[in-house]
Amino acid sequence: MNKILIDTMHIASLLTYESGSYLELAQAVKDQKIIGIVSVVTLTELIKTLGIENRHKINDLTYTNLVFINVTQRIAMRAGDLRLKYDIPTIDSLIAATGIVENAKHILTYDIRHFEPVKNLIKPIDMKTALKMTK
Repeated sequence: MNKILIDTMHIASLLTYESGSYLELAQAVKDQKIIGIVSVVTLTELIKTLGIENRHKINDLTYTNLVFINVTQRIAMRAGDLRLKYDIPTIDSLIAATGIVENAKHILTYDIRHFEPVKNLIKPIDMKTALKMTK
């Protein structure tokens, strides 16, 4: 089964769109056709992005089949290495390091610019590619 790291903006879209490809992705995670992993730092970004009025939706994420990964010492050290070597923002380096340490081969993201430098470690993909991986 494919393990995909899901970046913040795609998680935000999962929470705010109730049809289309996001519903299909959510169903694939629920049906365990893919393993969707998420860095816990995404929760910080979601609260800032979606605001307090969506806090209940953010809380409900923890009851889904998404696997939230805490920042461990190993992830933090790997993120520091990525930040130093590739000069990507700290939050994105933590997210990328989470996927790398968890052996995810792909990250579902809109933010190709920040994840392109680490494509040899975790490959950025779009929604179309992610959905193909659920088949």
